[in-house]
Amino acid sequence: MKTDILIIGGGLAGLVLAEQLQIAGRDFMLVESRYRFGGRIKTEVLDGGHHDMGPAWFWQGQPRMAKLIKRLDLSVFEQYDKGSFAFEDETGQVQYGRGFGSMQGAYRLKGGLHGLTDVLARVLPKTRKRLGAKVTALEKTQEGVLATLYNGKTIDAQKIVLALPPRVAEEQINFIPALSNKTTQ
Repeated sequence: MKTDILIIGGGLAGLVLAEQLQIAGRDFMLVESRYRFGGRIKTEVLDGGHHDMGPAWFWQGQPRMAKLIKRLDLSVFEQYDKGSFAFEDETGQVQYGRGFGSMQGAYRLKGGLHGLTDVLARVLPKTRKRLGAKVTALEKTQEGVLATLYNGKTIDAQKIVLALPPRVAEEQINFIPALSNKTTQ
């Protein structure tokens, strides 16, 4: 398989880039190692309620996010910010009585934030996206880059976009030649 631009990572950044390339009429392929798009954005539905398991809020200070949601005609609502709440901190301790002050001005997406990534994934042609396509190696070639998938299949690309956390890319992808220390830091 060949493409001009290979996007590795089907989270919000990879999906938005793929959509923009599609609009511009560019040749691209989007691959995602998981069997769903969305990356860290995930919404679980339980008894009819939508529960964001990753990112859940956005603020007016994020104009690109608000513009994207408006352009895709998705519904938002203001995050409730009265009273107090309890949460489990990074050490596993439950914290009480902190108030909702940090949520003031926050917005949520009706149906959960995964609705945003679902819409973006749906507008992309099936021929331009692959789920369950974990990239295990990227090798620089005379023509560009050869990406090897976990199943041994390859994709020849002119350019690569890593739309995943750098730490994940470094841990899971064999770069040939190896990345410099400066790059990995």
